[in-house]
Amino acid sequence: MKKSELLKALQQEILRHDFSYFVGQPPSVAQGGKGVVVPGCPACMKRINTVNQFLHHLADDVLPALIERLSVDCAPLPAEADRTRR
Repeated sequence: MKKSELLKALQQEILRHDFSYFVGQPPSVAQGGKGVVVPGCPACMKRINTVNQFLHHLADDVLPALIERLSVDCAPLPAEADRTRR
């Protein structure tokens, strides 16, 4: 994978996450339930209370999962691996 492609994938994933709020389960009172509005990452539905916790969420949860997914996507197929060894 090219560095530019890797950078683009990392940027897209980081920008998908947001330090905002989401509606906890069950739905909020505004939606007819008894749930609450929870601060955190709406993409992951993870409760986060501070900017520091959000940065740790990106570093500890988001980036490792993305790197793992990209490494699996970029792994050469068995036939390609045989051609590169010859």
